[in-house]
Amino acid sequence: MVNAIVDGLRALGMNEYEASVYSTLVGLQKATARDIHETSRVPRGRIYDILNDLARRGFIGVEEGSPASYYVLDIDVIFDRLKEDYIRSLEETREALKGLSVKPRLPADSFFILRSGWAIENHISALFRRVKRGMVILCHNPEFLRKYYTVIKPLERKIDLYVVVQNRAECADINLPIYEARGTVIELLNSRPVNESVMEGLRRDECSILVDGRDFFAIATAGSGRYAVIGSDMPIIGYLQKTIVERLTEA
Repeated sequence: MVNAIVDGLRALGMNEYEASVYSTLVGLQKATARDIHETSRVPRGRIYDILNDLARRGFIGVEEGSPASYYVLDIDVIFDRLKEDYIRSLEETREALKGLSVKPRLPADSFFILRSGWAIENHISALFRRVKRGMVILCHNPEFLRKYYTVIKPLERKIDLYVVVQNRAECADINLPIYEARGTVIELLNSRPVNESVMEGLRRDECSILVDGRDFFAIATAGSGRYAVIGSDMPIIGYLQKTIVERLTEA
């Protein structure tokens, strides 16, 4: 229990000695530096510096005397303040990052691979959130549409949305603008719009997404691993998206 408390305090920015001193004083409620040293086993030469620093940061109070005594301030008040400061810091950092004027761009015809499940989910959410004009989802597995239905469905009212599948009957329960691939679109559905060397060893069996004629995103698997291939500002993406939409419209 004590170790868990110390670990939690260290997560708030305290070092091991500070966490030990503070948790000890919480248990004693009020004590001299000597009492705290003997109970916490923190070296006596460090006790005064640590106590003064904790007082400066608003964790404890000091009662002057000979010797001085130290007491714990209201824990709820302290931790509510810490939470507010942390949230405010997060918001300020987020806004500062969003306001950066220098935004690195991928060079033309470049791409990279995401290997983390969290990163893949985060990128999917970002694509659905930032699409402005049009999106084509080349879906190999209807389960993808079912999993993300609640975030895909609202896009119908905002953008030109096309969901392309190989067998429309498998998606009869999915209320989206679904098109069954025909003719050239079948070839595009099965094509690899990035270099073969990148896709080598990967079997694309979930979906590929084309966004606003500039972003490409494909979920692939290799063995038991799940990966995502990402491309941006590649001329072929705009061509593919436009061609697919034209073929679907003609059909």
